[in-house]
Amino acid sequence: MARNVSEIQRPNDVPDKIGKYVIINKVGKGSTGDVYLSHDPYYRRDVAIKVYNIEEDIDADRAKVSRKMFFNEAHMVGMLQHPNIMPIYDAGEEDGQYYVVTEHIQGARTLAAYCRPDNLLRVDDVVEIIYKCAKALHYAHSRGVIHRDIKPSNVMLTIDNDVRIIDFGIAICADADISRIEGIAGSPSYMSPEQVQSEDLTSASDIYSLGAVLYELLTGFRPFRADNLSKLLHQIVYATPPPIHTYRDDLPEELEEVVAMTMQKEPGKRCPNGNAMAADLTRVYQDLRTKYDSLDNQEHFDLLRTLTFFHEFSHAEIWEVLRASDWHEYQDGEDIVREGEMDDRFYIIVSGEADVEANGKKLGVLTNGDCFGETSYVRGAKRTASITASGSIQILRVSSTLMEQVSQACQLRFNKVFLRALITRLQGDGSAQT
Repeated sequence: MARNVSEIQRPNDVPDKIGKYVIINKVGKGSTGDVYLSHDPYYRRDVAIKVYNIEEDIDADRAKVSRKMFFNEAHMVGMLQHPNIMPIYDAGEEDGQYYVVTEHIQGARTLAAYCRPDNLLRVDDVVEIIYKCAKALHYAHSRGVIHRDIKPSNVMLTIDNDVRIIDFGIAICADADISRIEGIAGSPSYMSPEQVQSEDLTSASDIYSLGAVLYELLTGFRPFRADNLSKLLHQIVYATPPPIHTYRDDLPEELEEVVAMTMQKEPGKRCPNGNAMAADLTRVYQDLRTKYDSLDNQEHFDLLRTLTFFHEFSHAEIWEVLRASDWHEYQDGEDIVREGEMDDRFYIIVSGEADVEANGKKLGVLTNGDCFGETSYVRGAKRTASITASGSIQILRVSSTLMEQVSQACQLRFNKVFLRALITRLQGDGSAQT
């Protein structure tokens, strides 16, 4: 029988209730406070409750900023209703606890997970995400709201590849009576030049920040990097970021032009608004989709269909796996994975053979359709064997992080077939785990 929320056993550091909301568990911790999971029985929906540590903060200045951030978000209750902006349902204060109630999205993660060069999203997915952000910001700007803190960790990606802009704690609201948070408020790496210089901000500042996020999602590097804050801020005001093509040469020139346009030093030279930026990205996206649906990808799809591993997959599911993967060719003697290293990828051999070694001893051979990389299931686990190409070999490298963004049906199918193939292989020859 299902238990009532009030009957759930909670950890000792989790309160029973916050305001009228019965708490289920703590689900996160930020710089301004803790985030808890609850269920709103009236609207029959899960909610996230962010509690600001205002009274507990011994730093008076920091507590003052936290209080302003709370009132900023509380002012937003029901104000921004857009599918790509995290809705704020409620806010309140009880017994010194200041809290804000928002939508809770199971399994969502922020774009910060996809800012490493070895774990980038596919380019057309990045363009689609930033397109949605641009449209959402245009909506917010049209209602007098400037976010001021657009960065990868303030954009959430849901398990069905949708987007939510979050955290309006330092936003400027045109109709707000509360005093705004002045000075350098926000995340320096993504600030516009005018924000760095504490000038009056317009919506163009958010456009710049979104351009900086786009730059990082495409390259895995922030536009400006320095070993101290003073140098970083100087670069933002006076320097030009390295062109994107210096990091990778597979991006269309039109996309690089969009990034350059959004990151112009002078606000008046940037994309005039979020809708204009979205329109530019639409044209880039259409060209990219044509490219990704080209003959090369069709050939990859046709090859995967012939592998035993994919016999149970629908056509749509094979395409989903392809979108979460990259196709790589290794030459004779080249290491595919090394014993003792960590990475988050699964591997499927499309053609060719590979040798399995551990502690300097050869354990076996893998060939067409074989898979390896089961330690990806354990976060932080190290590879227990080395896999080396024996002759030329083609490998499908599947990112476990990106697989979290495909449909649940595809995830379940992949996990079932992957684990079954590994068990069969291990029972057959006793090879070490990889």
